[in-house]
Amino acid sequence: MVEFSPLTSQLNIQTPHIPSGAVFKWLKCWQFMPPGLSPLEFPPWFQSLLLLLSLVAIVKAARVIPRNPECPNTEDKNFPQSVRVNLNILNRNETSRRTSDYYNRSTSPWNLHRNEDPERYPSVIWEAKCRHLFCVNPEGKMDHHLNSVPIKQEILVLRREPRRCSHSFRLEKIFVTVGCTCVTPIVNHVA
Repeated sequence: MVEFSPLTSQLNIQTPHIPSGAVFKWLKCWQFMPPGLSPLEFPPWFQSLLLLLSLVAIVKAARVIPRNPECPNTEDKNFPQSVRVNLNILNRNETSRRTSDYYNRSTSPWNLHRNEDPERYPSVIWEAKCRHLFCVNPEGKMDHHLNSVPIKQEILVLRREPRRCSHSFRLEKIFVTVGCTCVTPIVNHVA
């Protein structure tokens, strides 16, 4: 266990399975450590940096999820062209539409429209449509020096294969308008 006390600027290393002398022998093999200098004699800023780097390494190592060697890599060219997909959403409650008034408070306000397609999964996607060609200033008046433009996001959906009531879908990329923003207009000068 590694503990650092910012109040006393001390780094405490506790190793239940390794004798403390072995830890210091290992630490002394660091190339940047001058001979005869103990790790506890490092300046406090260096101890803090060392602790931070150690914690980052531990967190990154913990994030790595071991892959089953029997499972093919999705980037492999031999990855199967068809796979089974469970359509139960794991975090359904977290992804529910939140009531937000961004679309009204924005200087480029928009309305949400229901895009429904029974041959697609998800069958309902809410899309934004800009209310105006120009942006709105803080007083609520049109600013003709700025244009209101849609913000598009590419998403993946499942499209039903063209067989009647088929349970077979194919992956499809579509662009969805998720909001609107203000931009300076493109002005072309004719010479």
